[in-house]
Amino acid sequence: MKSRVTIVGHPLHPIFVCIPIGLWCFSVVCDLIYHLGWGDDSWKRAALYCLAGGLAGAVPALITGYLDYGVVRGATAARVAKFHLIFNLLVLPFIIVSIWLRFEEVAPAHHLLPVMISFVGVFLVGISGWLGGELVSRHHISVLEPGEK
Repeated sequence: MKSRVTIVGHPLHPIFVCIPIGLWCFSVVCDLIYHLGWGDDSWKRAALYCLAGGLAGAVPALITGYLDYGVVRGATAARVAKFHLIFNLLVLPFIIVSIWLRFEEVAPAHHLLPVMISFVGVFLVGISGWLGGELVSRHHISVLEPGEK
């Protein structure tokens, strides 16, 4: 099924999802480096910047994903797409709260709460990414079938 949002025939949603997934995963790495004592405060700031950058990058990913939601055909694919969307929406509060706890310095400087919250968000992104892979690999969403243009 052809994607609704493409550039030169290539679907944009799979391109845009790399930004939040990559940045949010790297934020966990930055947090681990900082909290294990392997780095200075710059790693803590890098984690914050990765979370915020991923949140900004999630906007085009969510928009293009929502627009592609309309091309899903079949009950099983529709159920997978619905859970993919739900997990993506569940991630956002975790990321936002983790940013807030860090940015506003609500939690003490070495407090692990923002780290744990962002880890849960990244775990949920992993599940959502797996479901997105199911949509592409098994249900051929955003994959041109022979003869499609």
